[in-house]
Amino acid sequence: MISKIYSITGFDCPNCAAKAESFLATQENVDYVHLDYSQNKLYITYKNEEWSVKKLASVIKKVESDPLEIALVGDGKHNSSKIFTSKMWIMLSRIIFAVVIALICIFRLGKQEYQWIRFSLYIVAIIVIGYDIFYKVINHIKNKNNILDHNLLITIAAIGSLAIAIIALIEGEDVIHRLNDNYTIAFDDCFEAVMVITLFQIGTIIENAATNKSKAAIMSAVELRVDKANLITSNGLEIVSPDKLKVDDHIFIKVGELIPVDGVIIDGEGYIDTSSLTGEYVPVRACTNNKVTSGCLLKEGSITVKVEKEFKDSAVSKIIELIEHGGEKKSKADEFIAKFAKIYTPIVVILALVVFVFGGLISSLINKDNTLWLTWLHTGLEVLVIGCPCAIVISVPLAYFSAIGLASKHGIVVKGGNYIDSLANMGKLITDKTGTLTHGSFTIQKIETFDIDKELFLDYLIAIESLSTHPIGKAIVHDYKKRKTAAKVKYFNEIAGFGCVASVKDKQVIAGNDKLLDKYKITFNPCSENGSIVYLVIDKKCVGYVVLSDTIKEDAQPMVDLLHSQGVEIILLTGDNEENAKEICSKLGIDRYHYKLLPEDKTNILEKEMENTDKSVAFIGDGINDAPSIIRSDVGIAMGGIGSDIAVENADMIIMNDDPAKVYDAMIIAKKGKRTSIFNICFALTIKLVVFVLALIFKDERFMMYVAILADTGLTVLLVINSLLLLYHPIKRKIKNV
Repeated sequence: MISKIYSITGFDCPNCAAKAESFLATQENVDYVHLDYSQNKLYITYKNEEWSVKKLASVIKKVESDPLEIALVGDGKHNSSKIFTSKMWIMLSRIIFAVVIALICIFRLGKQEYQWIRFSLYIVAIIVIGYDIFYKVINHIKNKNNILDHNLLITIAAIGSLAIAIIALIEGEDVIHRLNDNYTIAFDDCFEAVMVITLFQIGTIIENAATNKSKAAIMSAVELRVDKANLITSNGLEIVSPDKLKVDDHIFIKVGELIPVDGVIIDGEGYIDTSSLTGEYVPVRACTNNKVTSGCLLKEGSITVKVEKEFKDSAVSKIIELIEHGGEKKSKADEFIAKFAKIYTPIVVILALVVFVFGGLISSLINKDNTLWLTWLHTGLEVLVIGCPCAIVISVPLAYFSAIGLASKHGIVVKGGNYIDSLANMGKLITDKTGTLTHGSFTIQKIETFDIDKELFLDYLIAIESLSTHPIGKAIVHDYKKRKTAAKVKYFNEIAGFGCVASVKDKQVIAGNDKLLDKYKITFNPCSENGSIVYLVIDKKCVGYVVLSDTIKEDAQPMVDLLHSQGVEIILLTGDNEENAKEICSKLGIDRYHYKLLPEDKTNILEKEMENTDKSVAFIGDGINDAPSIIRSDVGIAMGGIGSDIAVENADMIIMNDDPAKVYDAMIIAKKGKRTSIFNICFALTIKLVVFVLALIFKDERFMMYVAILADTGLTVLLVINSLLLLYHPIKRKIKNV
């Protein structure tokens, strides 16, 4: 299997993109395909060999006649993000030409004797304004694929109007409204045919401009790409591409520049704007030995940075990769729309035929007038135009993508639209303690030794904990980081949820909790003090322990209160003892807790909680020790985990800073995105139904065709804008009574 992502532009509407996706899915070499019209991304997994861009374009061309721009993501080529493209300018010139011809026919050739000249000019105008639509229909019929789309609906409507006009011309029944004695205005069906296509094309331009604007706005909210870096060489500064930088290179960053890669400051100081990653707009002071993250902006000062990660491994690259893959996972609404669009258009065509046949048949029988068939033909054509599904097909996925963009503005990376659904429906949040609700910055409160010198006790303890990745181990070493350790570790094994085992000075050394000592059948007197206890064992003898304490994060209480206001139950899972778990739950008001848990215990409890609810269950942790639970939950959330490969790979949502209250922000954003998509569906169907009823009531009124056009392209523009407005919606933290 070979998975690839392409950037792709050129589709007129999301329905065209959906048809291309369906056609690609039928290809023998394609295992999976998703075309995200909102992000201009095409995701393909090939079964065997990878297709070239040229071959991919040739396959899509069988069902899509518009010229497409396709590029493999990561090859350095980027499609234009212009709001008004050259294709749209050409379309605008065609519209102007057609309108001018129509006005000449009305104001200069309106008399009865010019009717055939007028008819010929109308044909020219129709060809100029609609040749691309007609070509698509012919191409789809030729390839026997995607025949029933909006292009066919508009073509039938235009041909129907022309047929009515030809009949009227032959019978001499051209409808004329006299303006004065010099000339007349002919509001005939040829004019209507021109205006149907013209209004449709105008709507398409506005729709594309609005869509391009929304895409640009959304991507600007998450665009962190850095184009250059100032590499320090023996010959001075050299401007290079960030992907050319290597670990241990030195780069210089001036005020107003983005940090290109992750690193550590070795000289200088300044204030860094981290809002692009964390959503926090207060600049952070940075000086020597402070780590800096790519994608952040140096607002004041100048710094020299030692590169610690190559560009492909830096935070900015990981975020961009997440965003590029974000559209690959469809929301439930997306899946509904995909199925809906496949059956909707055929239903519209059948409905139009029913209106024409039965309406005309019943009217002609009752009124004994065969000319009423033309009226019902006109009404059937209006139904075709009203029924175009573009408004729904584009606005719903765009609402979800806008929600993802809004989340990114607040320092939250959501990996796909499907997680928006899960966040909106969250009923339980299961949380880790250390590093999530607490700072994870432990400090030693007490040292107790048994029959061993305190200095020697610390030598052994620091030696074994110096290799630990757990926050407690790091805290022990940090408190004594200036101390020299003579001991040399020959063997080291860290057991998640227990502690560490090592060989130090040819002695077996164990450092961990009471469960680790029980595991190795060590005799000891349990410590009953509050805090995290780390026992030290040398050659199967417990020689002492240290007591460490942690502090609760300032944003932990707001998270609990805010989520409770949304009816979310919060459950604490911790490997700590019962006293500490009970204390933190009492302080924060957490609903339930489980203590002394191993990683697999947390996963088992999570699964039981998921079985007992019909709502989504989210798990939030540090993204490393809690990886199994993050993967298993409906929504796995990593705290400040963008620097962790495990967090990026396993979490469904990443909070860029350490603010747990961002979970509430994400939930509110998800609810707004889901409500917007539901509103778009209901509003579009309601408007179309109302206009459909009006078309049946006012079936002899010519203006209804123009109302039908507004119910199609006008409605699409309106709902696209509604989805886009979500991107600018403020998020306020309000606590309401449940």
